[in-house]
Amino acid sequence: MNKFFEQLKYTFLYELIYPIIQILQTLDWFLKSKHKHTPQLIKQEIIKSHAKKYKLPILIETGTYLGTTVNANKNIFSRIYSIELDKKLYNRAKNKFKKFKNIEIIHGDSSVILPKMIQKITKPCLFWLDAHYSKGITTKGAKETPVWEELASILRHKIKHHVILIDDADTFIGKNDYPTIGKIKKVMLKENNYYNIEINYNIIIITPRHLSK
Repeated sequence: MNKFFEQLKYTFLYELIYPIIQILQTLDWFLKSKHKHTPQLIKQEIIKSHAKKYKLPILIETGTYLGTTVNANKNIFSRIYSIELDKKLYNRAKNKFKKFKNIEIIHGDSSVILPKMIQKITKPCLFWLDAHYSKGITTKGAKETPVWEELASILRHKIKHHVILIDDADTFIGKNDYPTIGKIKKVMLKENNYYNIEINYNIIIITPRHLSK
């Protein structure tokens, strides 16, 4: 049954029923006192609220998956880049968003692509880091998650007031290629106090210190 449901995610039928699934997940989350598995609808509101607060025109996502984040924000950002490792998921998203000129779906390993791509960025961005292997229809790269390399490339960038949102904070316990929260905080302190870091709704939220007041 699980295998059938995973394959269903590639189909048009899933596109039709997914909005209902999102609503049910959100209701379940509220009824269960907001457990750690934050539903997609809440995540998207967090992305939108940070984009608005910090006036960010560009969204860069790692881990396109089914294109949920891209779809929810296609009219919010003037430019969206989304990187996907799995070829089948990449093709699905590429086809889904082919009519949107402000959206670019990129195929490959984000630990390799992001450091190169970010060199062309001249404006502050909102980064949504969610590339990781989670079984099912996802593909495993050289690591279970490239988040450490992704984060390093962002912190090396000449612009020091990006906003970085990292999903699934509860997985950052120092196993399966995930750094610990403590390690990330230590790196943040080395960045001349450019950034604040906090955890809300199971998301690691990194914001520019001088703009956070």
